[in-house]
Amino acid sequence: MLVDYHVHALGHAHREHSLEELIPFLDVALKRNLQEIGFADHDRYLDSLNFNLYKELQELYPKINIRVGLEIDYYPGKLEEIKKIRTSHPFDYVIGSVHYIDEWMFDADKEKQRFEEWDIDELYTRYLSLVIEAANTGLFPLIGHLDLLKIFGNRPKKSIAETFNPYLRDLEKTGVVIELNTNGWYKPINELYPAPELLELCFQANLPITLSSDAHHAEQVGRDVDKALAIAKKAGYTKIATFGNGKVNYINV
Repeated sequence: MLVDYHVHALGHAHREHSLEELIPFLDVALKRNLQEIGFADHDRYLDSLNFNLYKELQELYPKINIRVGLEIDYYPGKLEEIKKIRTSHPFDYVIGSVHYIDEWMFDADKEKQRFEEWDIDELYTRYLSLVIEAANTGLFPLIGHLDLLKIFGNRPKKSIAETFNPYLRDLEKTGVVIELNTNGWYKPINELYPAPELLELCFQANLPITLSSDAHHAEQVGRDVDKALAIAKKAGYTKIATFGNGKVNYINV
């Protein structure tokens, strides 16, 4: 079964939220044999979303399950604001992502020079601590792009195991799902999030997974999720998570 739970209908406010704009996303999803698609726009565009459109879209495309989510940026100290966003709609699921360290949007191309200001291992510690904080809130069933910090090629000096293992067990205790985000193959790092080596560690830590493309345009929907699934199977996974009505289910693959 192929799914994609990280699709941005609005992109980065590239387009209006309309049935006309949504239809191409479903056409590509069917072309790539997806059984479920999850729309999860950035929370900063929440007021631009018309959730009734997804009901209309489901009627037009009965052969694919349409799920409604949201990608929420985690910021320390803004828990009440995040809770308000989280409860603003009966989402099927939400993605918790860390894109910011303090006010630094570290995955923005125009901000990449700021990596030079950090000891890279200290930066990974800071980033992963934020990921754990996000997971511990209990607000996010799905954690986005686990090793996003590597986007421009800035890898830890320590081994992947030494860097991540102290955090993976803590993540497992929270019950969160980790996404296999294929967008990493189209970033400077040219690597799946999480990397295959890290994915194997996730499997050893009993962390469940699902599939996502992080599509910001229709032609990116479901991109390489079959390839990601093959890598997951090689790591030992036999199930992936699916989402609906605020619940997580697991299916054999």
